[in-house]
Amino acid sequence: MDLVLDFTLFAVIGGAAFFDIKERRIPNWIILFALTVGLLLGAFQSSTQFIFSVTGFVAGILALTIPFAFGWMGAGDVKFFAAVGALLGYKTLPRIFFYSCIVAGVLALIAMALGQIRQISFKHLWNDCKFMFLSLRIGLLNSTAVNSGRYSVPWGVAIGAGTIMAYYLDPSGTWAGF
Repeated sequence: MDLVLDFTLFAVIGGAAFFDIKERRIPNWIILFALTVGLLLGAFQSSTQFIFSVTGFVAGILALTIPFAFGWMGAGDVKFFAAVGALLGYKTLPRIFFYSCIVAGVLALIAMALGQIRQISFKHLWNDCKFMFLSLRIGLLNSTAVNSGRYSVPWGVAIGAGTIMAYYLDPSGTWAGF
C-alpha cells in the first residue's frame, strides 16, 4: 500500500506542478485521480482510515475557502490541497499547509527579487479587503491587486513541495513543531 501511495503522491504532485507552471491551472482529472486513489486506499486499509481520507478531503477544502474567497489562490489549488488531504488524511494537513506557505513565500521573494511582482502596500490590501466585504465580493475581480496581469504564486508547486517536506522530510513534525 505504501508503494501505491508514494507513486500516486509523486505522480499527482508532479502533474499538478507541471500544469500549474505551464498553464497556471491544475486539471480536474489530476484531482479526481488523487481523490479516487486516496479514498480507495483508505477503504482498503480500514474504515477508520477511510474516514480519515474523507475528513482530509473536506478539511482541505474548508481550510482554503477563505484564501480562495479573497482571490489569493485558485479553485484548482484548493481542490489539489483537498486531494492531498484525501491521500494522506487530515492529520498532516496543518503541517503541509505550514510548509506550503514557507515555499510560497520563498517563491514570492524570488519573484520580487527578479522584478516579476509589484509590491503591494498594506493600504492597498486593506482597501481591497474593505471593498470585498462591503460589496460582498461583487467587483473584486476588477481590482488591481487580484487581476493585475502580473506574477502570482503557483500554489500547486508550493503545496506539492510542502507535501514532500511534511510527509517525507518531517513526518513526525519535529522541525515544524507540531
